[in-house]
Amino acid sequence: SALQPQAAGIAGPFDVCIEVSGNPRALQSAIDNTSNNGRIIVGSWYGNADVALKLGIDFHRSHKTIQTSQVSTIPSTMTGLWNKDRRFALTWALVRSLKPSRLISKRMTLTDVQEAYELLDGGKEIAICFKYNKNKRE
Repeated sequence: SALQPQAAGIAGPFDVCIEVSGNPRALQSAIDNTSNNGRIIVGSWYGNADVALKLGIDFHRSHKTIQTSQVSTIPSTMTGLWNKDRRFALTWALVRSLKPSRLISKRMTLTDVQEAYELLDGGKEIAICFKYNKNKRE
C-alpha cells in the first residue's frame, strides 16, 4: 500500500520498499523504513542529478539491498515468454486492480502548479492531479 510520507515511520519497517517518485527524500525514507536485510526497489529515474543519501554505519550494518528496476528491457531468457504485448496486458491489469487514482489526494489547475509542488514537497499531499481545460490555455 502507498503511504503518506509522514505515516511511513509509524507503519514500518517494511521488508520491501518501492520508490517511484523520483524524489531523493522519498528514496531516503524508503531506506530508513526498510527492515534489516530488506530490499529497496528504485523504479524512479533520477536522470543526471546527484542524490545525497545517508549511507553510514547504520545502513551498512543493516544489510539492506538497493536494487534498480528498469522495465524497458527484460532478460533474454524471458523474451520468449514475455513479449511486449503480454507485458503491457499484465501491466494494465495490475493498474486496474490497484486503482492508483484512489491515491489522488487533490485536484488542481495548472495555474496552481507552484502550490501543488510545494504541497508535494512538504509531504502534505501524496498525489495531485492537474485539471486541463481543452478550450482554454492555462
